[in-house]
Amino acid sequence: MNKYVSFVIGAISGALVGGILALLFTPLKGTEVRSRLGNSFVHVQNEVKTAAQNRMDELNQQLSKLQNKVTE
Repeated sequence: MNKYVSFVIGAISGALVGGILALLFTPLKGTEVRSRLGNSFVHVQNEVKTAAQNRMDELNQQLSKLQNKVTE
């Protein structure tokens, strides 16, 4: 477990440092960068919502099946 936690911390730290460096050295204007980041955030947010809804639907179907087996 300790190796896993260290890996996750390292990956998150690396992603943060890489993101900060990319923002500092980008050739785009600040307004363009903010616009792209905003659009990316909205896109990722929508993808996560869709994936969560799909998973919730799957779990509800499995729950219904299990409830039917118990009542039979």
